[in-house]
Amino acid sequence: MSRSTASLIPALFMLIVPAVPSAKAVEPASAEARLAPLLARYEDQQRRLMELERAARAGDDVEQERTRSLRTQIREILADAEFREALLPPSLTSGYNNGFYLRSTDDAFLFRFNGFLQFRYLHVGTRQENRYVDPRLRRSDRSGFDITRLRFTFSGHAFAKDLTYSFTIRTDGAQQNDAGLHMGWIQYSFDDALAVRLGRFRLASLRQQVTSDSRLQFADRGLVDAVFGLGFGTGVSFLGKLADGRLRWTVDVVNSADGPNNRVITNDPAELDGNPAILARAVWRVLGDDAEMGSYEGDDRFHEDPGLEIGSHYAFNQDDGDRRTARIPFHRSGLFPFFRAGGFGLAPMSGTRFHQVGLDAVFKWQGFSLQGEYVARFLDIRAAWDNPAAPLWRLTGEESTTAMHGAYVQAGCFLPIPGHEKNLEAIARVGGVRTNVGGGEGAWEYAAGFNYHFHGQKAKLVTDVTKITEAPISSPTAGMPNVNDDVLMWRVQYQVNF
Repeated sequence: MSRSTASLIPALFMLIVPAVPSAKAVEPASAEARLAPLLARYEDQQRRLMELERAARAGDDVEQERTRSLRTQIREILADAEFREALLPPSLTSGYNNGFYLRSTDDAFLFRFNGFLQFRYLHVGTRQENRYVDPRLRRSDRSGFDITRLRFTFSGHAFAKDLTYSFTIRTDGAQQNDAGLHMGWIQYSFDDALAVRLGRFRLASLRQQVTSDSRLQFADRGLVDAVFGLGFGTGVSFLGKLADGRLRWTVDVVNSADGPNNRVITNDPAELDGNPAILARAVWRVLGDDAEMGSYEGDDRFHEDPGLEIGSHYAFNQDDGDRRTARIPFHRSGLFPFFRAGGFGLAPMSGTRFHQVGLDAVFKWQGFSLQGEYVARFLDIRAAWDNPAAPLWRLTGEESTTAMHGAYVQAGCFLPIPGHEKNLEAIARVGGVRTNVGGGEGAWEYAAGFNYHFHGQKAKLVTDVTKITEAPISSPTAGMPNVNDDVLMWRVQYQVNF
């Protein structure tokens, strides 16, 4: 007998017993006779109920099977691109996700728009008597406001996610706010391990050089990058990721290193030689799971676990007439009458060949960041006696292979101020360069400052003070107006990146 039946019998007895005047007055056979039909009826109802429950369960199984079958059929139908487009023609969605975007509903096309602005106040104390500029010419300090960088970027993918593009228009203060192409490339990714990029792009060289202008800790890059950074190039780049994304590699083949937008066909056949520049960079993420850890300076993401990246680069460039390529700081030995001994001079790269190697690393953990880099460049003056002779040989008399090198260490730490633990960051940098071209000459850089992050890297205020003992090169963005100036500069910069 089932549990429900057993529980029902006492209730039935309670209904039956009051109807019987006395247990002694009713015969046992009569009571059992009256109870038997009731029990039979109850058991029949229980059987019907169980049959209904089994039928319901069977119906649910059938319904679930029908649902699964219908879903499978819908997926197979929607997998047919022609039917899908006929049934659901593509349309556009829009919004903001790391930039304003338009996206087709089939995800075949994506268009994203980004803007970037750096507004800077700069005060530069320069050497009043700079023998390199002009005899006895006094230079006053420089001070003023500037739109250091103003950029507009259009990026996304077309036809498929594997075909991506990016075009950036710049109208920077260093170019007198004249609009022009900053970068522009298209890229096809075969898989994570291999992609091909065509166009004008940032070359694979120093860590600071490949870091975006909007993701620097200081207002700008340092002294070492100003001397050894190789800028942009026009050509083809091969890149990819290996070992589950922990190893990133890049190989660039471009017209020239640190060169302008060279034209292949010009009125001057010497404007662009036939020697491509070749660069390579590899980065190994030793610790941490943040794949973008090395793409920005500082640790505003506050990594809970330690993160460590180690990188290296190699660059080769032979300049037989590229013009306006990387400039060479050299020691002024007073070889010619108009040179007074001491300090730096500058010569174009024409008529020389160089090999450059570098090693860098970055460490991040809980708001603390530390990065450093060493780079060496070996110069081979190939056109020492040719006509036309290399400008470097004419200025220094140097005809043997010579070298120059530099290094820096940079640190940052978010200060544990209540209410601003993830806003205020203290930063410091020390670096130096030395050239053996024409003799030995070196320079040091000391810098310190603060960042206030309103919205991470997207909106922040930077202020820093930098001392350069003797500028080996001129750089508008780095705040070095003249070679050989003893530079003391103060920068206050606000940037917004959307």
